[in-house]
Amino acid sequence: MGDPWTRRFAAAALMLLLAAAARAAPAPPSSIATLPKEAGSPPAAAVIAGAYADAFRPLAQPLLRGDDARAVWYRVQLGADWSAAGAPLLVVSGAVRTGLVVYLPPGYVARAVTPYDAGLDPRFSRQALVFELPRNLRAQQPIYLRVGAPAQSQPLRVCIADYDTYQAEDLDHVRISTAISAAQAAMLAVILCFWIVLRDRVFLYFLGYAGFQVVYQMAASGELYALPGAGALAPLGYHPGQFAALMAALLSINFIIEFADLRRAVPRLARLLGWARWPYAALALALWLPPLHPDAWLPNTANGLLAITTPLALLAAWRAWRRGSRQAGFFLISWLPLLALTVLRVLQLIVGLPLPAWLAYGFPFSMAYAAVVITVGLADRTLQARRERDQAHRLAEYDPLTGVLNRRAVLTRLRVAYADARQSRRPLGLLFLDLDHFKRINDTHGHAAGDDCLIAVAGAIQAELRELDWLGRYGGEEFLVVLPDAAALTARIVAERIRLRATELRVAADGEELHLTVSIGIALLDDATPTPEALIEHADIALYRAKAQGRNRVVQYLPGEVIDAATLARHG
Repeated sequence: MGDPWTRRFAAAALMLLLAAAARAAPAPPSSIATLPKEAGSPPAAAVIAGAYADAFRPLAQPLLRGDDARAVWYRVQLGADWSAAGAPLLVVSGAVRTGLVVYLPPGYVARAVTPYDAGLDPRFSRQALVFELPRNLRAQQPIYLRVGAPAQSQPLRVCIADYDTYQAEDLDHVRISTAISAAQAAMLAVILCFWIVLRDRVFLYFLGYAGFQVVYQMAASGELYALPGAGALAPLGYHPGQFAALMAALLSINFIIEFADLRRAVPRLARLLGWARWPYAALALALWLPPLHPDAWLPNTANGLLAITTPLALLAAWRAWRRGSRQAGFFLISWLPLLALTVLRVLQLIVGLPLPAWLAYGFPFSMAYAAVVITVGLADRTLQARRERDQAHRLAEYDPLTGVLNRRAVLTRLRVAYADARQSRRPLGLLFLDLDHFKRINDTHGHAAGDDCLIAVAGAIQAELRELDWLGRYGGEEFLVVLPDAAALTARIVAERIRLRATELRVAADGEELHLTVSIGIALLDDATPTPEALIEHADIALYRAKAQGRNRVVQYLPGEVIDAATLARHG
C-alpha cells in the first residue's frame, strides 16, 4: 500500500463506506443460499421440485454473483411467515449485466428480467428490479433466482421488503433523481441557447458531452428504457449506455481542449489528449461488432483508458490554469468532486461492499454540479470574449494617444449624422480644430511634449461637448467635432467654450509651462453642402481663415468662400 498516510486514508475511506452501507442497505432476508460450484447448473424443474434442497449452502451476505462458466442458483427464504400489513416485495438492486431469471411462488414460472425490459412494474422506479410476492408468503416457500453466464461483474443485493416502506423510499429516490435531472436539463437548455446565438463549437461539444452523459445515466438506472418508444432498445441491453459513456468521454476531450484553450497553454498535453480520442471512437465502433465479443473485454478496456485520460486531462487543465487560463480553473473545480467519488467507487467495488445511497446519488449529483460549474465557465468565457472583442473594437476606432475617435471612426459618425440631418431636415454643425504652433512645440521641446499637448487639448475639447457630440482626431494636431442638431448659435457657443478652455491649459515641458491655443473653423449643413466631405472642406476653409487672422479664434464658413493655394501654403 505504500506510505502510512496512504494506508490511513484507505482505511478511513473504507470505514466510511462500511458505516454508510450499514445505514443505507435494506434489511437482508432471513436466509439466502446458493448451489456450490460442484453442483453444476441443474435444470430448473429439478431445483424447484426440491431435488437439490440439501445442496444449497447459506451465504453470509445477501449478494448475488455470476460465473463465467455456468448459471448460478440462489434460494431466498423468510425466517418466519410474512405478517406485515403491506405486500412483500422481492427487491434485486445493482447493475444487472447478465441473464437473471426469477421463480416466484406459488407458480414458479420462469421470468427472465433485466432493467432494460419495457414491461417492468410501472409502480416502481428502475433503481432495482421489484417483484410482488403473495401476501400469505410462508417461511417454507422458497424463491429461486438464477444468475446466468457470463459472470455478473458487480454483486447484486437481494432482499424481501415491505411494499409501503419500499414505495416511500422509492419515491424519495425519484424526487432526488428528478431534481438532478432537472438541473442538468436546465443547464443543457441554457447552453443550447448560447450555441444558437453564438454558434461557437465549444458549446456544441458541451451539448454532446453532457447529453451523452445524461443518456448514460438514464441507461445505467434503466429509466431510459421506460421512455415511450424505448422498447426497441431493450434487446440491445446495456450497450446503448456503454456507447453513450464512450461518446461522452470522446466529446469531453474535444470540449476540454477547446474550453480550456489547451492548444495554446499546453500544446504537448493537448496533442496527447487529442490522440486519446481515437481509442474511444474505436471502442464505440467495436461495441456493435458481435464477432469481436466486446462484452468480454470492452468494459475493462474502457475503464483502463478512462484511468489514463482522466489524470491526463486534469494535469493539462492544472498546468493551463497555472499559465493563466481561467476556463481551466472552472474545469478543475467541476471535475474534482467527480474524481473523488470515482476513487471511493473503486474502493467500494474492490472491497465488495454494497453501494451506499450517498455514493449512488453522488455520481449523478456530481455530473449535475459539473454541468452548473461548466455553464458558469462558458458564460465567463463568453463574457471574456466579449471584452476582448470590445477592446479590439475600441483599438480599431479610437486614437491610442488621445483616447478620442480616430479619423476613420469620426468620419463614419459624420456620414451617419449627415444622412440623419438630411432626412429629418434638422441642423448639423462641424468644428475643425487645430492646435496653434504645434510644429514649433515639437521642434523646440520634442515629440513627447507635443503628445502631452495633444492629450491636454483633447481633454479640454471633450469637457465642453454635449453627450450627443462626437470628437475625433483627424490627423496630427487636427480634430473634428460633429455637432448633431446644432445650429449656428449652438456651434459658436461650443466652439468659443473650447477655445477659452484651451487658453487655460498649461503643459509642463523642459522645466517651463507651455501656453496653448487652438484655432477653430465652423461649418453648418445647408443646401449647398452636397456631401459630408464638402462639410469638412467648408470647416477647413474657415479654420485656415482663423489661422490667417492671427490664430486663437473661431471663424464660421461663409457660403461660397474659397481659399486659394497661396493662402493655404502660407498658413498651413
